[in-house]
Amino acid sequence: MQQASARLGQQDFCGAVQGFQAAFADSTKAGPFDVFAGTIAAANCPAQRTQALRWLLRIPRFADLPVTAQDVRNIAQEPGLRNLHDTPQWTYFLARLQAHAARREAAARQATQQWLTSTRQNALPGPARRKHYAKAATGFARYALPVDTVQAPYLVYVPKSYNPATAAPLLVYLHGGVASATQFQVQDPGVAQEPIFRAAEQQGALVLYPYGRKSFGWLEHEAALAAVPRMVAEVQARYRVDARRVYLGGMSNGGTAAFWYACQQPQGFAGFYALSATPMSKLGPLRFQTLASGSPLYSLNAEDDEVFPYREVAAIHDQHKARTPQWHFATRPTGGHSFLYGPDGDQALLALLRQMMNNAGR
Repeated sequence: MQQASARLGQQDFCGAVQGFQAAFADSTKAGPFDVFAGTIAAANCPAQRTQALRWLLRIPRFADLPVTAQDVRNIAQEPGLRNLHDTPQWTYFLARLQAHAARREAAARQATQQWLTSTRQNALPGPARRKHYAKAATGFARYALPVDTVQAPYLVYVPKSYNPATAAPLLVYLHGGVASATQFQVQDPGVAQEPIFRAAEQQGALVLYPYGRKSFGWLEHEAALAAVPRMVAEVQARYRVDARRVYLGGMSNGGTAAFWYACQQPQGFAGFYALSATPMSKLGPLRFQTLASGSPLYSLNAEDDEVFPYREVAAIHDQHKARTPQWHFATRPTGGHSFLYGPDGDQALLALLRQMMNNAGR
């Protein structure tokens, strides 16, 4: 496949076709993007036009083809397929793609509506009286906290083991990508696939998942940082939370915020965790000396992180480690900035959480 792609890049179209034919002999290894590349190669090799049409019609048969209406418009203008435009197969191919994109978009709209409805219905009202906890539906509930002119949204995840008669630990998780999010992503049901929720289920923990965005995020907005403890208080009012086992952390931008809380405002948290994060703040120097006697912080970085280079994070740790015995700095050789979403991301997160939750308070 690599050789065929290289030949395609060199515009050796007929040579590329031979490579794709060999690669496609094992159909389990050929994805839709591979077949699309092979189609372009064959469409530009005069003797392989029939093969190009066979591969073209194979593309819509992929059940999970990730294509949108805009993708179809782009494909219709793809210069590498111009030689197929005068065939009936081309018209049929575009029609199939358009129908596939329409079905995907309709399914996405339905999933979004179901997500918004279910998370709203699962939300609990404020307690009728202090320390009175109602039964809660397993899964996700959505709330909003008024902060000045902003309605700051957040989710609460309730594990299957939750019982309002027994206090449960609470994991606060601050997501990454805040600097690039123009809106709160409350309409995205894909958030349910975040590894933190699977780890919390294993630990029997509630999760508070605040939403952040570029104009209201925990990198440089003190109002967003101040809102998180208020959200914790709201969760404690509705759900039975063990106040001695409230932990805060996150990934990337969210992990960086965990450093801020651990160094600047650690009160109320039994421990902190940070994944793929850098220990720096745009709000001023971090008070690393707070970690000398405060709650522990467990961080994990990959040595091949391309966003927050490991050597820079390690240098900061080396500079302060003599005064920060509560900062437990761990590394892994590979996985990059997004190792949390890799094959062993769940296991890495669960191991870090267990270490923190078992050792915090000792």
